[in-house]
Amino acid sequence: MKASMLVESKRLEVRELADPEVHAQDVLVRLDAVGICGSDVHVFEGHANWNVDAGGTPIPCATQPQILGHEMAGEVVEIGSGVRDLQLGDRVILDQGINCASRGRPPEAFCEYCATGFSHHCTDYEEHGITGLPGGFADCIAIPAVNAIRIDDDFPLDLATMAEPLGCVLHNLRLMAAGGARFSIAADDPRDRIKNIVICGLGPSGQIFGKALRSILDFEGTIIVTDPRSSKLRLAAESFDATPIEINDSTDVPSAIRELTDGNGCELLIDACGSPHAWADFAAIIRKQATAVLYGFGRERGAGASLDRLQWRGAHLITSSGASGSIDPDGRSNLYRECLSHLQSGRVDVRDLITHRYTDLENLEQALGVDPTEPDYLKGVLVRSSD
Repeated sequence: MKASMLVESKRLEVRELADPEVHAQDVLVRLDAVGICGSDVHVFEGHANWNVDAGGTPIPCATQPQILGHEMAGEVVEIGSGVRDLQLGDRVILDQGINCASRGRPPEAFCEYCATGFSHHCTDYEEHGITGLPGGFADCIAIPAVNAIRIDDDFPLDLATMAEPLGCVLHNLRLMAAGGARFSIAADDPRDRIKNIVICGLGPSGQIFGKALRSILDFEGTIIVTDPRSSKLRLAAESFDATPIEINDSTDVPSAIRELTDGNGCELLIDACGSPHAWADFAAIIRKQATAVLYGFGRERGAGASLDRLQWRGAHLITSSGASGSIDPDGRSNLYRECLSHLQSGRVDVRDLITHRYTDLENLEQALGVDPTEPDYLKGVLVRSSD
């Protein structure tokens, strides 16, 4: 098979590799659509590396090249001898996380995380395209059959790749709802109800947060969004009735937010950008005992951007933790199934988020290193079929 391998920061090589070995409980999936995540861009640029040794030290790509890509969809082309619930030709999305069910353990032997709905925090967790296991920027992938969720209709595979980022968003929102914070969307006492939400950063995740808040959680209050790009602000206003604040050199974000919230600030802050400049303002735009969801990568927490100021506000902090969810009786992710259902039904419409499509592995240096900096870029997908 062919695969695009990251051999050093900002350098990919398309190589011929042996086809993956398919074990008894595995399936081989032809990868027809793979989303390009901001995490892929961070690894490509050399800003992050989650492939670490036993001591937690990152393994350089020059030592162990990586195949990135973890938002995967495709067609089953080979089935292991022990697989009974998938067939050749099935179209599937993939949960890239290897958990207790992926390793064939019965529910009574699950670790404490897998047993309680945190499958992406498994004690033996590994992740295709992230922690060194081969990812989706290749012709095919061998993966445990329980990590493959069937698509039962002709839903386009490029849209199906969005199940993974939607899963990350929903998991964070559920942590927020279950975390015992002062304010919540469904609070019985109006004084404890979330009335104003601020989303900082309107990449794909920021946009999905807004869509999910409206269409899944039925939030009817004010969603204030901040971003330096007017096109992203317009999209948020159109798709989930957001109130935009465009960031430039003269924007006083805290003052603008206080004006929009009658001087109170917000009860829920979602950091979907990871910018240290935004981080420095967070304590000034939340109410006391508000919740802050720290989702974006890239934050620097030193000096003026330290956690101290948020701590003294009594903030309830939720940190990004992937697309964790409960494991169904058949070993598959309940959350990925739910997300696929939301996408198929149109309850969460992501058609307006995909701005760039690529057809060849050779396009990926452009897709990871050039296009994400362009003003019109929002989300890219590698599409390697006519689907």
